[in-house]
Amino acid sequence: MPASPLALQPVVLSINANDPSSGYIMSGTGALTFSENLRNALNVGSVTASAFGGASSQITGNPGAYTNIAVSAPVTSLVYDTATNQVVSVKTVGGARQVAGNVPGVSGGGWVEVGNLEVNLLTKEIFGTIVGQSTAGASVNYSGKLFTIGTVSGDTTFQVGTANTALNTLALDSAAFTQIEKALALQFLGTVSLQAASANFGNIASQITVTAVPEPSTYALMGIGLVGLALARRRIAAK
Repeated sequence: MPASPLALQPVVLSINANDPSSGYIMSGTGALTFSENLRNALNVGSVTASAFGGASSQITGNPGAYTNIAVSAPVTSLVYDTATNQVVSVKTVGGARQVAGNVPGVSGGGWVEVGNLEVNLLTKEIFGTIVGQSTAGASVNYSGKLFTIGTVSGDTTFQVGTANTALNTLALDSAAFTQIEKALALQFLGTVSLQAASANFGNIASQITVTAVPEPSTYALMGIGLVGLALARRRIAAK
């Protein structure tokens, strides 16, 4: 007799950052390091890079001469399959912001924010948002697929403790490319430079720490132990 379709569905558990209701407390970050080609694309137009929405940036160099750009975003939730312990997805909040000036042949000017990622480790896809506006007034408010992950290395199963995972060679999705191009009003050289970075936008390194929340009975035993210790000390003092 074939198995019921319902029986084939994985049972997943969602853990939210700093929320003990799942029985665990989780915290962490995902850091996107821009590829050399992406830095070069930004340098061509002297685009200013920064972070938004609670993320933080680690940047070396000035606009037009960046040598390193990384943006770390806090992890907000993690979902894993309770049968296999395979991590299914991870979400972060905030992300990277770019502001372009009017540079003839490169960009007509504008700003764009790419972030609020949802990483699906099973399909090797990353979804998120792109919001921005060109100087001419063209607005972008996109939610959908941003990247395809080339390779995944490190920890991909749920565990108590600290897990380190690397998502390598992020390929920019064509729909996401169009939104960034529109928001920054890219012209020929700007478009060509972004195209050169599309196959490898960068890498994400995540570090997530999970701790188990003690059961109420554990707290009770701890309380009894402390009371017993206090009574023992009193008896010793009385002697």
